[in-house]
Amino acid sequence: MRLTRWIWIGLCVAGASARSATGRRVLVVVPTPGAASDYSDFLDSLKARGFELAVRGAANASVALHGGDGARMYDHAVLLAPAAKRLGSLNAQSLVRFVDDGGNLLVTASSDASPMVRTLATQFGVTVEKRGSRMVDHVGASASGDAGTVVSARYAHVPAILSQKLLASDAPPVHFEGVGLRAADIPLLVPVLSAPRTAYSAPADDNAVSEAALDLVSVFQTRNNARVAVSGSTALFSDRLMRADGAGNRQFAADISQWVLQEKSVLRASSLRHSLATGERPDHYRVGSDVVFELDLAEFSNNAWHTYTADDVQLELIMLDPYVRVTLNHTQAGGADLTTYRGDVRLPDRY
Repeated sequence: MRLTRWIWIGLCVAGASARSATGRRVLVVVPTPGAASDYSDFLDSLKARGFELAVRGAANASVALHGGDGARMYDHAVLLAPAAKRLGSLNAQSLVRFVDDGGNLLVTASSDASPMVRTLATQFGVTVEKRGSRMVDHVGASASGDAGTVVSARYAHVPAILSQKLLASDAPPVHFEGVGLRAADIPLLVPVLSAPRTAYSAPADDNAVSEAALDLVSVFQTRNNARVAVSGSTALFSDRLMRADGAGNRQFAADISQWVLQEKSVLRASSLRHSLATGERPDHYRVGSDVVFELDLAEFSNNAWHTYTADDVQLELIMLDPYVRVTLNHTQAGGADLTTYRGDVRLPDRY
């Protein structure tokens, strides 16, 4: 019997080096070169974390993610120009290719988001509300009194993405100006910030409103472990909202960007081993055989690999029908930065 192995582990299985597990080269696209100053706090935080930023205006024809040889020129891309009709030579197809090649992507939308940004978001299960609409909250408006500045602390409880400061009961809220998002019900997509229950999506003509539950920021991890974040607000990352009194934008932007740029919650699987329960390693396994699987896991955080311990690591053996899914048990520390997981499986005896 030939076994097809698939391991789905929490968030990610990857490997590399540097401050990010996948590299430090970041392309940042802004509406115009001068607009980068509107996001200086956010961009400076990326530089302080060791990233090499290439900031380009959306109209710059040289903006590209792949070189002439087809290789990626950057490890990550941050798109802060949602209304631009063109992003250099980039389009939705080339951006999806970038992610397919292992690149990580942070894309922001707005009320006037371009068709390209909307199309790109749908590739990752996110639908941007109609053009011209914006999130409004007359009940929980910010201290400025502007109903268009939505204040939300409805964070998803995902410790692998959000810090304890944002998961606490007194977490500072994010100040949000932009458009609502609808997330598809797929396991690889996680809405990490939702709109408050008193907020709604108001169209430009004010003739009707959307009362559906909407999200503000969602994240997606692809099957090849690339990461994508879609924010309905570009202003969320601006100096103006980051510096607003009581706003949690600075911490939220740090948490989201650290996850997207693979600075944390990255797992590395290595040394997959399997044998019969007797210890023998045959060329082929037979139905009904008792098989032992082991592998080592490490987690990347704080610029280093560490042991990773969890109770929800699973192994799947997939055939035509049925398939077997078992939870692996962590048995020992495989080294200073590894944890060994083991599972005992009896191979199914029917198709």
